[in-house]
Formats: sequence, structure tokens, C-alpha cells
Amino acid sequence: MSKSKGGGGTMMLAVAVGLVLASKHPLHLAAYSHPASHASGPSAAAIAYAEAQIGKSYVWGGTGPGGFDCSGLTMRAEQAAGISIPRTSQQQWAGLRHVGAPVRGDLVFFAGGDGTWSAPGHVGLVLGPHVMVEAYAPGVPIRYAHFGDSQSAPGDGNPVGFADPAAS
Repeated sequence: MSKSKGGGGTMMLAVAVGLVLASKHPLHLAAYSHPASHASGPSAAAIAYAEAQIGKSYVWGGTGPGGFDCSGLTMRAEQAAGISIPRTSQQQWAGLRHVGAPVRGDLVFFAGGDGTWSAPGHVGLVLGPHVMVEAYAPGVPIRYAHFGDSQSAPGDGNPVGFADPAAS
């Protein structure tokens, strides 16, 4: 059974992502506007939650409300959407249904400094082509970021794969 996680706003996403990628600068809230209202159902709620955390502190093992690590952020975002997923990126990767082509609201996984290709150590929430919300590392606030392209931060350039929390 196929699913749709929105579709309106595709042109806005393409323009916003194109401008950001062309600028060769990190994504900034002022330069990237992608309201969750362009998604529907659980995806919209998860995205809205994750976007509301932009600028909060990265906290190792953090699950909010003051700070998050990567998997704590994705776990709480999905919880806000009424979806229960495991706590760590490794457990999320192992327990969620993998998908080949991500849509808004899916999770993107990376080997990360504390993980491997079979047990990824980093995860972000997909907003669109090569754009996610992530809790990256200590000292880096929760942010919009590139993944899988030349603008990606170290470790975010080569995704392990994607998973759909709503299908699991």
C-alpha cells in the first residue's frame, strides 16, 4: 500500500533547497523555510516538533525538553506524531522499515562516529531532498542540515539508508 506524506509546497521546497545549495553556506533558519503544514498526518506533527527544537542544545543522551542527541530528537518527534520508536539510532535502524527513496518525515541514518554501516550511530529527520533536521554533535545546536551532498557536514555525506517510522 502506498502512502503520501504531503505534496503541496513541492515547488517551494525545490526553490528553497536550490537557493541554499547554490549559496554554499550552511543552512540557516532565515535562509530555509519549510513549514510542516506542507506535510500531512504524522509526518507534519513529527516535522513540526523537530523544527520547534531548532537552536536548542545538543546533549549526549538528551531526550528533551532542554536538549537532545540525534536519536532523542527523532524519538521525541515521532512520539509527538503518536508513533513509538526505539531510543537509539542503532535500535531505530534495526527496528524500523527501511525504504529506498525517502519522503518528508522519514529518518536518514549515517554510520557516525559511534556506529557502523550495520548499526548507524547518527540519525536525522528528512525534510526534503538532501535536507534534514539534526542534533549533530556537542557544541552544535539542533539545526537544518544537508545530507548526501557536497554541502554535508562530516559524516552526513554518505547515508546508510532511510526508514519510515509510520510504517513500522
